[in-house]
Amino acid sequence: MAETADYLREAGSTGERHSPRPEEIRHQLRSMLESPVFHGSKRCKQFLEYICEKSLAGEADTLKERTIAVEVFGRAPQSDLGEDTIVRVGAREVRKRLAQYYVTPDGLAAEVHIDLLPGSYAPEFRYVNVLKDEAVKDGTSGPAAVLLVREPLHRGRNHTRYLVMGALVLVVGVLVFGSLKWNSASPGDEGFRRFWEPVFNSREPLLLAVASPIVYHPSARAARMSAENLPPQTMPIQRPIQVPANKLDGSDLIPVLNQYVGFGDMVVATEVATMLAGRAKPVRVRLASSVQFADFRKGETLLIGAITNHWTLELSQAWRFQFAQTPGLETVIVDTMDSQKAPEARRRWRVSWHPDGSTPEDYMLICRIRNSVAGGFVIVAAGVKQFGTEAAGRLLTDRLQLSAVLSKLPRGWEDKNLQIVLRTKVLGNTPGQPEVEASYVW
Repeated sequence: MAETADYLREAGSTGERHSPRPEEIRHQLRSMLESPVFHGSKRCKQFLEYICEKSLAGEADTLKERTIAVEVFGRAPQSDLGEDTIVRVGAREVRKRLAQYYVTPDGLAAEVHIDLLPGSYAPEFRYVNVLKDEAVKDGTSGPAAVLLVREPLHRGRNHTRYLVMGALVLVVGVLVFGSLKWNSASPGDEGFRRFWEPVFNSREPLLLAVASPIVYHPSARAARMSAENLPPQTMPIQRPIQVPANKLDGSDLIPVLNQYVGFGDMVVATEVATMLAGRAKPVRVRLASSVQFADFRKGETLLIGAITNHWTLELSQAWRFQFAQTPGLETVIVDTMDSQKAPEARRRWRVSWHPDGSTPEDYMLICRIRNSVAGGFVIVAAGVKQFGTEAAGRLLTDRLQLSAVLSKLPRGWEDKNLQIVLRTKVLGNTPGQPEVEASYVW
């Protein structure tokens, strides 16, 4: 009753609907959380449901970063949120999934929209087919104006057509706004624009060469033995193999090539493609294993990943900072400048990691090579592990952070080759903000 009373006070005595009812918002929220876009991310579902319920309960003012870190992600109240960026990363992921949802058939047909604007953790609820009086009074114009439809939609056979048309106008408006945003200069982002200038000005799409790790599948024999040791299941969901080691041999590990992509590599490709879409700049995504030497001469290339991307390893042999493996099979970044020193005495960056793949930190290498040995302009974003690769991708698409890093390089770097080694802390499988360890411009 209290929610209904609040709604009526907001709508006014005329009964005109300016804001969705709580039950309409919850219905739309359930539809979104059950959609394929959100189905694969438990963290995003928890985040979105929590902030929506808090807002509906009249507690939007309590939606602060620390509160969300504690109540959604289980962080300790005294956690250092300057280092632990899980809430900010989570909010960014939710915004991305919301944008993806609204271009699906269900999203295009939705009358109620749930938005999470940048800089806020409090969601906004609105109809997509209602023009508020305030928008008319203030003479709204430009890209934002196309988000508003003047007449209420009529029910009947034309309802779906109007919804689709309105949604398409919404998408066009968002793209126009994004294009203006990315093309407009802002204080402090000069380094970002200079870094990406060859890509922005090129007539060719940027080639994203994504690494492909070798994944080992269990043999049919191992799968059968494991099924005998596990309780039966109603759905064929994958489960860890449960077979004693002495029952397996080398034939039970079947290498699968060129079929998988790591999460960190996927983040880089997604972040860069999204950033370039704001400038109407296309990309081509290829597995690095399928990229040919001649492809580098056709345009600009972004190499993603290190040990799983043979092109990163091959091209970096001519550069100062390189990825290498120690006699103990550890992957490191090594400084090859002092050729008089023995390899083991050269400066190197290595991570300490646990058998489950977790680590408290990671190192990454960002390179910008104007004339690579393969020909053409090459950018590299690669970590020792997946966390560093993910952090490298986020840095490359963050206008202010990347500009801040580049501002510390010698003047004229944009006309030369450069390499930067960075370190990031990892908390809860989430990389933090990178810090520069070393750089080289030549």
